[in-house]
Amino acid sequence: MTDVGRQRRHNEDNVLVAQSLDLFVVADGMGGHSTGHVASALTATSMQNFFEATAQGDLPLPTPNDEVDLPRPAERLVQAVRKANRDVYEISSTHKEHRGMGSTIVAIHYDGDQNLHIAHVGDSRCYRIRDGAIEQLTRDHSLINDALALKPDLTEDELSRLPKNVITRALGMKDAVKVDVQTVRIEPGDMFLLCSDGLSGMISNDQILEVFDLTSDLSEACELLIAMANEAGGVDNISALLVRADDTPPPSEAQIDAAEVDAPELAVEEVAASIPFSQRYRDIQDAPSVRSYRPPPPEDPVDEVVVAADLDALREVMSPDDLAMLAAGGDVEVDGPRSIDEIRVARCRRCDHELYVGNTFCTECGLKIESD
Repeated sequence: MTDVGRQRRHNEDNVLVAQSLDLFVVADGMGGHSTGHVASALTATSMQNFFEATAQGDLPLPTPNDEVDLPRPAERLVQAVRKANRDVYEISSTHKEHRGMGSTIVAIHYDGDQNLHIAHVGDSRCYRIRDGAIEQLTRDHSLINDALALKPDLTEDELSRLPKNVITRALGMKDAVKVDVQTVRIEPGDMFLLCSDGLSGMISNDQILEVFDLTSDLSEACELLIAMANEAGGVDNISALLVRADDTPPPSEAQIDAAEVDAPELAVEEVAASIPFSQRYRDIQDAPSVRSYRPPPPEDPVDEVVVAADLDALREVMSPDDLAMLAAGGDVEVDGPRSIDEIRVARCRRCDHELYVGNTFCTECGLKIESD
């Protein structure tokens, strides 16, 4: 599920659920005037295309020396992210209207053998919820985290002087990118939350856990998470994607012969999905996008996220007026074409927020939507 939030005009996030490929992605576009929504959409499309092209054959790219020990599914995921980076960079560097655009990414790939491979660039996150506890599995590529890595003894006062919304790594900034990757073992009942910083920056880990005390339905959980982030201010686009390991996977012939069924399967459920379901998927959420806009109050401007290493590049491609608007917290994005998921279909009877087909909770106030 993805939502524009309360203080943005456009949604630059993108969510990919590629069920048949065991691939799930959240991308958070950036670039202001350079159309970040193009970067995140291109990132998601490139990831899916790479996985489709390599489903049966060898990987097309050489393996760097520092990745020779990666299992093939993890290496495949890293190569897909690198290909997405090159695709975004190529468009950014060859099309003036898209210069300076970029995207974060967090992606997971299930290999069918109890392993989940996680890759990320930027500050989009992956959390694991297991046995009532939550753990952040990814580490933000941010100015603050990089400073702490170089000097772990930084004081709270020193940290408070650093910009809190500056990331140091993103897709599309250069022709190559360093991708962080890890592999975790899946246990039955594990849940994995992929999200953009519009969610993780607005609600705490404890608040995320509270949602699962209210509902076990992943669709409802995503809607509640979005509603909580909006209630906390909704200062950025908000995306949430939940994946749960099924407790009771269908046995294969070999498992039946051996009388062993012990590997959890990822479960998927897509609201109002128009694509066929895979047998092993039942419960994942990728509901239609929600679009809303409320202008930010003048005294509390919203800062645009930029990559620290590329401020000079922004100055080259943005006009002085745009830069001044950006510095003041304004939006300098351009309007993109409206998509079918932007069509308003109903409004919440409590808060009058726009609703879309598939909503079971209002993403603004959390009211449960009764079926007609």
